[in-house]
Amino acid sequence: MGVMLQAFYWDCPRAENREHQWWTFIKSKLPAMAQAGFTALWLPPANKAANWESMGYDPYDYYDLGEFDQKGGVPTWFGSKTELFDLIGSAHALGLQAYADLVFNHNSGGDAQELNPIDGKSRWTKFTPKSAKFPRDWKCFHPSHYETWDGATFGDMPDLCHRTPLVYTELINYARWLLEEIGFDGFRYDMVKGLRRLDGSFDSGTARVARQLQFQTLCGWRMLGQRTDH
Repeated sequence: MGVMLQAFYWDCPRAENREHQWWTFIKSKLPAMAQAGFTALWLPPANKAANWESMGYDPYDYYDLGEFDQKGGVPTWFGSKTELFDLIGSAHALGLQAYADLVFNHNSGGDAQELNPIDGKSRWTKFTPKSAKFPRDWKCFHPSHYETWDGATFGDMPDLCHRTPLVYTELINYARWLLEEIGFDGFRYDMVKGLRRLDGSFDSGTARVARQLQFQTLCGWRMLGQRTDH
């Protein structure tokens, strides 16, 4: 049994006058959090978003945690990759776990529009991230040759098609990277209601990624999802 703290709120870097310094700010509060009885932290999306000053729910480059100069600057709105490492390590030293917020439903900030030949519509689906990892084009998004329906959209952001082998494999690799190299202890999945079958069951997208991670004996990590209706 434990107690998780949501270690952020909307526009918190601006509200607290900690823009691009959120990781170091949270690190300074860790002793008080541990003393209060918290056992885990839910951190905001750590990857570079479509805008330099973004809460991260419009992911652009999954592997840029604040080390590449793109979308307005090098750090994310929360800080640098080094500062994130430091935060997670300091949390672990105090017996606190760190959970990553994964946004796998949609992407934003595409570098160019492309015509999707399946429905004849143009979308911002060409992604050429500076990390050079997981570049994407229209074949990675809905509608695709693997799936033409989409459970739910988030604004006008193109939705990743999780039944596309490249996308499925890349998301698995990214999740493993966060756990094994960055040091996160588990995940919170965003927008899970957009990752469901026609019958309403959640057997695709995030749920499939989670099951595959478990099949690969990553049994020490925990996962949770949030479904929000507005």
